[in-house]
Amino acid sequence: MIEHNLKTAILTKLELSLQEISPDFMIIPRQMGFSIDNEHRVVDLLFYHRKMQCMMPFYLKFGALQNDDIEWMQLNLRTLLKYKIRQRDEKPIGFILCVQDNEEHVELVQLEQSKEFISKNFIKFPLKKKFKSKLHDAVHQARKQLVHGEVNGRT
Repeated sequence: MIEHNLKTAILTKLELSLQEISPDFMIIPRQMGFSIDNEHRVVDLLFYHRKMQCMMPFYLKFGALQNDDIEWMQLNLRTLLKYKIRQRDEKPIGFILCVQDNEEHVELVQLEQSKEFISKNFIKFPLKKKFKSKLHDAVHQARKQLVHGEVNGRT
């Protein structure tokens, strides 16, 4: 399987399944890029959650999580915080979705959040667990789909 086709199929499945988790997820165009000081950044998926009032960038990678990945996501979060969010919004929360062999890992990356925000949203909304389940399903469906010759997540 070509990694690009697999990534495209996984992202398509994830985009649909994350919106099923909650109607409060609003998708911002896939692979949104933004340039700051001649440096170009791209995240694979970018959502805005209406109830939580925060942006959530997602980065899908093949292989194990590295410290560089976390630092890269933190830089994206700081960039979003500085240039892209509205004053009343909470700080963005990033997700690194790792696919390695037959295992998936979801890493939640955040800048410092207020304790009130964390307790109000993360206890009621177990994001990491739900996203890992959705990632697992998306990877399984995408691999199955590509084995049958379908491309780009569509039949």
